[in-house]
Amino acid sequence: MMKMECTCSQKVHTAPVECIEVSAGATEKVTELIKGYNRIFMVADENTYEVAGKRVEELLKEAGIFSHKFILSNPAHPTDKNVGRILIEAGIDREVYDINAMSDLPDYILAVGSGSVNDICRMVSYRLGLPYGIVGTAPSMDGYASVVAPLLVGKTKTVYQCSIARHIIIDTAICKDAPYELLTAGVGDMIGKYIAILDWELSAMHTGEYYCQKIADSVLQATKECIDEAYTLSERKAESIEKIVNGLITSGMGIAYSGSSRPASGTEHMIGQTWEIMDLESGRELQLHGHDVGAATFVAISMYKKLYNETDDMEIKKLIEKYLPAFDRILDLQKTLKLPITAPEKDKFVEGCLRGRTFRVRYTLLEYLYKKGMLEEYIEAAYNEVVLGK
Repeated sequence: MMKMECTCSQKVHTAPVECIEVSAGATEKVTELIKGYNRIFMVADENTYEVAGKRVEELLKEAGIFSHKFILSNPAHPTDKNVGRILIEAGIDREVYDINAMSDLPDYILAVGSGSVNDICRMVSYRLGLPYGIVGTAPSMDGYASVVAPLLVGKTKTVYQCSIARHIIIDTAICKDAPYELLTAGVGDMIGKYIAILDWELSAMHTGEYYCQKIADSVLQATKECIDEAYTLSERKAESIEKIVNGLITSGMGIAYSGSSRPASGTEHMIGQTWEIMDLESGRELQLHGHDVGAATFVAISMYKKLYNETDDMEIKKLIEKYLPAFDRILDLQKTLKLPITAPEKDKFVEGCLRGRTFRVRYTLLEYLYKKGMLEEYIEAAYNEVVLGK
């Protein structure tokens, strides 16, 4: 159990995480770190099984704690179909039919992969009441320590309350060799934290929502360190990857400690995830989550800067002003990384911003602008700036 003393109303933040290991060669420590379990069910996809799963399987078998495995076919999106498949495969059925017998469950689920595999196993863990852990293979998102799983159910994306990983094992020697687009997706997910925290402060100001300064500060510091390292991302330096991974985990721990995804998700996620839903609805290929979030972060920055320049509300102006240097750094970083703008079509861009306001019940900049009757005007201005470069 991890905990953090605090001066906020919660006093002490806790999360049932037994260990976090981020290092080169962390995979080799898997049996040393995951103790007290005897029947481990391993889940990977075709790619992650090759880069790490085979070795993890060998180590679990050598230790005598391997139950069985299942390899998801690519692309292993976090769909209801894949969740259902892992639920089915989790148990071991006897060869001799016994009407009184139940399927024999493992005592632990070990995900080997990144975002999708992690979210699938997180949901199965929650539904079966089994602990789970993750051997991460790419710094592509901040969900390693999260307590929610965004799943594709039918033709929509829904965020579900789920389990948190008991063990988070990230091998930076593997992560640094992940496909480059997964590395940039992780940065895209992280730069959005400035918007998430600003939205959280905005909500606390206007609705009285609970806000924790210590959690916010830890996430913002992790984001700053991530941005510092992202300029040399293409060099794949192990120490840079390690700092980025630690930043992503810190963001996830903010969710765990606060009991809400507030520290990690605001306007940028609500727009980005709505674009994902729209791609799903139209049968288009899904973009990487971090790239959608990164693109939506630029939208939110444009809106917040416009509001800063136009508002007469000095309280709002003072709040936004704290974040302007960070916004400038993000825009400067974009000159190096060139994160993709995943909704360049105006209809998709506008609809995603409008629908994003109600993606979930959460007070954000979108709701603020909507209530002021300014949302459509700000979306138009953001499109001109972010997509057209005007």
